[in-house]
Amino acid sequence: MPSKAAFSIQHSAFGRSLMMTFLLIVASGQSLAEAELVDRIVAILDREVIMLSEAEQAVWLVELRTGSETSVRDVVEQLIEARLIEREVARFTDAPIPDEGIDRQLSRVRSSFESEEAFQERLATHGLSEEELRSEIRSQLAVNRYLERRFRALTYVTEDDIERYFFGEVLPELADERGPSVEETDQIRRILEEQRFNERVEQWIGGLKARTRIRRYVW
Repeated sequence: MPSKAAFSIQHSAFGRSLMMTFLLIVASGQSLAEAELVDRIVAILDREVIMLSEAEQAVWLVELRTGSETSVRDVVEQLIEARLIEREVARFTDAPIPDEGIDRQLSRVRSSFESEEAFQERLATHGLSEEELRSEIRSQLAVNRYLERRFRALTYVTEDDIERYFFGEVLPELADERGPSVEETDQIRRILEEQRFNERVEQWIGGLKARTRIRRYVW
């Protein structure tokens, strides 16, 4: 059998950050609590500003979602991407996100805490109410749906693509000489579809950045 490394869903650096971007939508609204310390601008997109207080709260939200530490510099870049994506999504009207989907996402966040009290305490510490979190999860899911509908159909993978990946990436790790099994074919297809999806979205965001005047003020 191939190693786990051969069949892990391989995200590019952007692919990993894209998951972060979905969550960062929750840090880009104007309903967040005022910072206790003196605030300052960390980025300007055309005439729209991103404040340090937003970036600091976004750091916590990212760490809550991913379970790993991140830097303000990295988060500011993700906030820039989030704002640009939000602008595009706002241009299109669509059906509302069902409450069931929001409930599922909120439950996942809540279950990451050892108790309901710990969850509520953390929200209060970072100046975010549960209703605000629900509202921003709705925005996150709307962005996710928009990207899926716009780019997922462009990730078509052929049998030749699968064979090239198998013989180039997987077979060298195997002890025998053979073609891909049905299970391996399905796994490779998912890997390649995810890579191509991320590449399409990355190119799209790159175009959004190129058309926007962006000034960064981060250390």
